[in-house]
Amino acid sequence: MRSVWICSRNDVIANLAVLGAALGVFGTGTGWPDITVAAVMAVLAIQGAATIIRLALSEQREARKLDTVPILR
Repeated sequence: MRSVWICSRNDVIANLAVLGAALGVFGTGTGWPDITVAAVMAVLAIQGAATIIRLALSEQREARKLDTVPILR
């Protein structure tokens, strides 16, 4: 669930940033707004991926702990 939230949030931010970049390119006549938005989107993607991987590893460790608990009969 957390992965879906992170990816959806990043998509919304990216879409708004692309619209802002389009306005920036139109207003300035240069490509710098596009480059800036691309850099921000790359950072968001890397940050989101790192967060998802960290959470998945944490869940995996917790699952391993639960698997090693002896069953009392």
